[in-house]
Amino acid sequence: MTTAQVDDRIRRKLLRGRGRGPGYSLTPLRAWASHCPVPGCVEFIDGSRLMCRRDWYLVPKPVRDEVWRTWQSGQGAFSAEHQQAVHVAILASQSRRLECA
Repeated sequence: MTTAQVDDRIRRKLLRGRGRGPGYSLTPLRAWASHCPVPGCVEFIDGSRLMCRRDWYLVPKPVRDEVWRTWQSGQGAFSAEHQQAVHVAILASQSRRLECA
């Protein structure tokens, strides 16, 4: 299998459904798993995720939508606009987490 074929298979797998992640299914944690970036959270997350599920759903829907809009299937991942949206999402989750405590 050529590199182009592998890249195409990965691209198709990642683009299955709007916002549904790789193929609608959960995958096991990879070796490059890390902690959720929200202060106070100790959950391990897959390196391909922004934050743990609990914290993601503490983020208000309009902010989550902005993260997805700026992500653009990975093309905008390092743009200033996406980095700002991620920062706002982490702060929103942290403040909601403090409200719930």
